[in-house]
Amino acid sequence: MLLLLLVLASILLASCSNDPNAQKLKYLSNGDKAYKSGKYQEAVIQFRNAVQLDPKSGEAHYQLGLTYLALNNPEAAFREMTDAVALTPANLDAQLKLASLLVARREYDKATVVLAKVIKTDPKNGMAHAVLGQKHAAKGELPDAVAELEKAIELAPREVQFYSALGTIHFASGKPAEAEAVFRRAVGANPKSLVAHMDLAQFLISQRKPEAETEAWNAVNLDRKAVPPRLLLARVYAILGKPEECEKQLKELKSVAPDVPVAYLSLGAYYASSGQRDKAIAEFQSLMAAKPKDVVVKRHLIENLIEQKRWKEAETLNQGILEANPNDPLSHYARGRILLAQGQNQEAATSLQKAVTAQPKAAPIHYLLGTAQAALGLTKQARDSFAKALELEPRMTDAAVALAGMAVASGDQETALRLTASVLESNPNSVPASATRAQSFLAKGDWKQAETLLLDGLKRDPASLPLLSILLSLRIAQGKSLEMVQRILPLVQQQPQNAGLRFVYALATYAAGDLPKAEESIREGLKLDAKLKAGHLLLAYVLLAKKATEPAKEEARRSIEAEPKNLNSYLLLGTLYEREHNWEEAKKVYEQGRKADPDSPILANQLAYIYLEHGGDANSALALAQEAKQKLPRSPNVADTLGWAYYKRGMNDLATTQFKQAAQLAPKNPTYHYHLGLAYLASRNMRNAKESLQVALNDPNFQYAEPAREALKKASSGAR
Repeated sequence: MLLLLLVLASILLASCSNDPNAQKLKYLSNGDKAYKSGKYQEAVIQFRNAVQLDPKSGEAHYQLGLTYLALNNPEAAFREMTDAVALTPANLDAQLKLASLLVARREYDKATVVLAKVIKTDPKNGMAHAVLGQKHAAKGELPDAVAELEKAIELAPREVQFYSALGTIHFASGKPAEAEAVFRRAVGANPKSLVAHMDLAQFLISQRKPEAETEAWNAVNLDRKAVPPRLLLARVYAILGKPEECEKQLKELKSVAPDVPVAYLSLGAYYASSGQRDKAIAEFQSLMAAKPKDVVVKRHLIENLIEQKRWKEAETLNQGILEANPNDPLSHYARGRILLAQGQNQEAATSLQKAVTAQPKAAPIHYLLGTAQAALGLTKQARDSFAKALELEPRMTDAAVALAGMAVASGDQETALRLTASVLESNPNSVPASATRAQSFLAKGDWKQAETLLLDGLKRDPASLPLLSILLSLRIAQGKSLEMVQRILPLVQQQPQNAGLRFVYALATYAAGDLPKAEESIREGLKLDAKLKAGHLLLAYVLLAKKATEPAKEEARRSIEAEPKNLNSYLLLGTLYEREHNWEEAKKVYEQGRKADPDSPILANQLAYIYLEHGGDANSALALAQEAKQKLPRSPNVADTLGWAYYKRGMNDLATTQFKQAAQLAPKNPTYHYHLGLAYLASRNMRNAKESLQVALNDPNFQYAEPAREALKKASSGAR
């Protein structure tokens, strides 16, 4: 008998384990437990298993849809709710969830059809009227939205979410008194609702009303262990200017909910947001010791270390995360930030490209990648990255300003003005947008508009370096450098440790001709920040103006070391060697510059001329000159160099064309007329040769006067 029972039991167990319906119910049960525990990813797996076993199970699709909503995945939720409604039309909640998703997708007509069915089935369904109100609000039909939400409240007077929606509509409509009345009605209708008290507290603090503290405490006292009310109370204290109370609440929250991430992370986040970076670092270091496996804690610590420029510590921590997960996009992003801040642009771009590949829809990563690419001179790639960031996050002002800056540089002022106007519309106090817009107006020759923008911005932020720098360039053009000296000096006195202000002051005094003050200021700036951008280059120019050539050359070399991509440093140093007729060293400097920026047409032109005149491959010279011409087609200097390359190779007709263009673009330059005369002479066009050579010799200071006279004699003798 016992053996028979065991056999029967085993058969029963086997039949149960092979029963698809029983297995589906098990998946549904496990998914429900995971969902209620907040383990939504686990719930997805269980509910998805149920759907795979029984694709026609409306309940499985419904539960899976709810879980996707909890995970903030509306697209997946929409698919599942659509299937749930089709399979179980009697599930009114599924229909309401679907209608709400349709509203979010702006498919208003479809949402209306679904809601009409629900209301016909259950005329007293408050949620149906609430979603209908949601639809009207989305379409801007606010009176209808208010009417439907009032109807929802009438049908379900204790449903706090209906009051929340109605109060929000009144507030958004510029009716704060009506909004407050609705939030107070919610508290009256359901005095034990955490949400009701929190909604009222949030509204009151938005109006800076001290009663917000009482309402936040009411919410806390309803559930002493609940995290959201305590976070709200801390926020209220922060806004009311009671930092000690805010800090106290966040410290208590850590003990109230020691295992809830948002609770134990909040104190460090508060320190960081209030500018107390050292405290934030100490807090996250303490948390990391207590929770060594919590990657989020490490990320917060890395972020604060980066903000404090503690690169080595940040990199060490970040590398640990990458070793555990080599494809982690956030860690590659952090590494890109660290490398970019240290000037390691190529390595930064490599890390950021990995981050973009792993997380292609993250706008901040695309933006930072664009910053690295711009630093590398990869203009097209940078523009594409900034554009992608703006596409993903249309309100990302940094990306819009970066694109506007590139448009200014390329001469597309209309695009620059359009982009900056869009930024300033949403953020009127954006200094970068104002600065870039002013640059665009300057490029268009509209000095008045530029000046208005700059002065208006400096009223809000008198020490803004971008605005001061652009205004300085405008004042220099107007011959009013001394005015800027007088404007900047008080700022330097107020902020003596500000290296950037010292740089701008040095630039102003240099422009005003006060070389001792310029040198003193820039040296002080370099003491404060040895890597002060363009600091060594400016000092080189100051020293050169003081006729201290060797020290100027040394500072130009330091500038190249500090900023390898700053082509002005190469051009200055190369020019100094050219003045000394040290052509070999000049050639080396320009070649070094070409390695730093192979696309620079100016360096290509300089190198081409040195190769032609002072030893170098003629074919390379011609190729460089042609490259420069392609990129700078309207440059007289480039046209002259290309003409000289053709002339040296006996291609006189081509040379003549280039020299003519150079002379037309810069008719007062005697060298261009001299070269044109030589080309005419080589082509046996004596009349034009004489004319061009005579124009060159009309300049009493022409450095090639002697060979020009010899050429003129030949042209004159050949013409007779």
